[in-house]
Amino acid sequence: MNLRRISKALFNFDAHYPRTIIATVIFMTVVLGLKVFVLEMDPAIRSGLPRDHEIVKSMEKVDQLFSGSDILIVAVESDSLFSFNTLNKLSSFQDSLESIELLSRVSSIFNQKNIVPDENGFEIEPILTTIPVDSVGQAELKTRIENSGMIGNLISDDFRTLCFIGQVNSSFEYDEFEFRKEIFELVNSFSNPELFYVSSLPITRATIIDYMQRDMRVFTPVAIGLCIFLLMLSFRSWTGVFLPLFVVGFSIIWTFGVMGWLNMSLAFIGTLIPVMLVAIANNYGIHIISHYFEYSRNDAKATRGQILRKTIRRVGIPILLAGATTMVSFLCLLSHSLPRVREMGALVSFGILVSFILSIILIPSVLVLVPRPQHLSRKNDTSSVDHFLMGMGKLFTKFRVPVLLTVSIVGVWLTMGIQHLKVDTNPDHYFPKSSTLRIANTKISDAFGGSTQMNILVEGDIFDPDVLRNIEVLTNHIKEQHSIVTKSYSISDVIKKMHSGFNGGDPSMEIIPDDPELIHQYMFMYSISSDGDEFDLILDDIEEPTYTQILLRLQAVNTFAISEIVDDTRQFIDANFYDELPMELTGGATLMGVVNHMVIRGQFVSLIVSVVIIFLLMTVMFRSFTGGLFATLPMAISVLMMFGLMGYLGITLNITTSLMTCILVGVGVDYTVHFLWHLRDHLRDGDSFDNAIANTFKISGRGILFNGLSVVMGFSALLFSVFVPVRTFGILIMGSISFCLFGALATLPALTSLTKPKFINK
Repeated sequence: MNLRRISKALFNFDAHYPRTIIATVIFMTVVLGLKVFVLEMDPAIRSGLPRDHEIVKSMEKVDQLFSGSDILIVAVESDSLFSFNTLNKLSSFQDSLESIELLSRVSSIFNQKNIVPDENGFEIEPILTTIPVDSVGQAELKTRIENSGMIGNLISDDFRTLCFIGQVNSSFEYDEFEFRKEIFELVNSFSNPELFYVSSLPITRATIIDYMQRDMRVFTPVAIGLCIFLLMLSFRSWTGVFLPLFVVGFSIIWTFGVMGWLNMSLAFIGTLIPVMLVAIANNYGIHIISHYFEYSRNDAKATRGQILRKTIRRVGIPILLAGATTMVSFLCLLSHSLPRVREMGALVSFGILVSFILSIILIPSVLVLVPRPQHLSRKNDTSSVDHFLMGMGKLFTKFRVPVLLTVSIVGVWLTMGIQHLKVDTNPDHYFPKSSTLRIANTKISDAFGGSTQMNILVEGDIFDPDVLRNIEVLTNHIKEQHSIVTKSYSISDVIKKMHSGFNGGDPSMEIIPDDPELIHQYMFMYSISSDGDEFDLILDDIEEPTYTQILLRLQAVNTFAISEIVDDTRQFIDANFYDELPMELTGGATLMGVVNHMVIRGQFVSLIVSVVIIFLLMTVMFRSFTGGLFATLPMAISVLMMFGLMGYLGITLNITTSLMTCILVGVGVDYTVHFLWHLRDHLRDGDSFDNAIANTFKISGRGILFNGLSVVMGFSALLFSVFVPVRTFGILIMGSISFCLFGALATLPALTSLTKPKFINK
């Protein structure tokens, strides 16, 4: 077989040039490692979408027209909010916020104006002219606030919380860390006894980067430490411990080094790369060393070269198949709609390729040069592990029918939970409920009806009554159909209020006037009575506007509900007036809705593609349709069971957990490949079926078992993450890999024992 000749050639290369191989690997590691520390982190959701996506283009247009779409919200809670001392203090805070260069405008009750009817039509008056010193003045101020419509926008309905909303100017680059530092230094200088809550996407991004760096510092040492423990338990030799770890370490350095040389940034999910490689990349080395030690134990007189030749001949092909299937599963992420996920698939595939090459080249080169561990010469070494594995084989083949029946019933029940599975890509849910950011967002959401915003960009003549009415119709439809929409703000609201004020404040006249000239007059009167900067967020130009925005505030919920709003709004626009009045959906809510759909589609497509390709690959390698089915079935069942379990437990699918499929498919099939390939080899050697099962468990079972445990322990490092989805991802991977391991060591022996498929005798 060609593959066997290739494995023989590789061994000859390793045996003749070990020092050259080792020196070359070290040199490449140094060269690539020079770029590891220049990697920059980019946690932004927008950057994870294709540059030509409509939502990206729309948000970039909003940035240009309205100086950015990011805002800063600072909420202040106090039992004596309207006392002279508190209002005077917060007025100074307003001045301090306005002095921050990055904030182009700060809105609050201290600078907001109200439309007041008078004999000439209406007048624009400040809400707050002087800070009241007594209860009478405080009552008058509350009345003006109620009449202004600011309740629920800039001040809570219980008058205990007010907020400052600053527009972050994105027309120039800025340091998000410095911005966060400046904001919190200012807040800390004013807080006490008042409680301050801060929410802003730039601050969230800076915090995510901090947490990403923290996770990177924690993940790798923890994962490596756990692997050292497991490898020492398995091999009881420093050779068996450090050779797989060297492969892992070099793979991580090479992967990040390539990213650095290509000037790539590290996304949020990129923090998982080291853990993935620690958990997966040492698998090939474990199998090589496991067989090398086992053959050394059985034949103490054989030379290191002879033992290595036998090891490579026996495990070379299954390792190649395992590496290929794992790479294929991650490469299938290239079909994903999200560029960051595609990038993740390519990078992990590269890391796995490096680990595979180093395992079959570097590890044999080192083993050729170093003496065999002395404990291998002792009789009955680690016999307890051997007896345990052989006992497992006998147990699962003896009770094959009950095992298969139990797996089938449990599998069907768990799979039914998929119908309850939902998607959530809200960045707020990255953090635990006890985090400062999460507490602030929750407080702001409760007091002001949500902190998530959906924008609708409208291109048209806002002096046209029909345009204003269309804006009103759309806004009313959204608010009527979706209860989580709590507030709205548009130029139509302003014009209606002007018209009511011009007619003596008559509530029945709070409508869009029919005369375009009258609308022109209203806007002119407003512009000469005010500086007009109140319209910075909803008009691109107060005198000759071309674009306007509808701002909708949403209650904090999962992105599944947000997706429903986005989809419904888009359909309503297309069905009613899109051709005559171009509209584009933008804002954070729309972005999350788009990502939500892309996660679902990408997850489905990558799963189907990876399973189909691996099934075909296994069918070709085993030269049997049944062989392909046997190799992929335990893995496929494990994937479905895990998704069903997520549905039952209410665990949402997100960008992080969507990576679970490729790990399960790629790693899970490795165990079945090794089991079936070595079972077939033992049958070819003349063993009876029962003896072949026993020898497979004794020789290959150790590698399969410790491989699975290595993956589980490697991913257990994710439990130390700050991010909620990452910890959840770790738990899911540990559980699902356990499913796959059980499928290979329990379900597969029972199934092959029951059916005696012909392909394993070929």
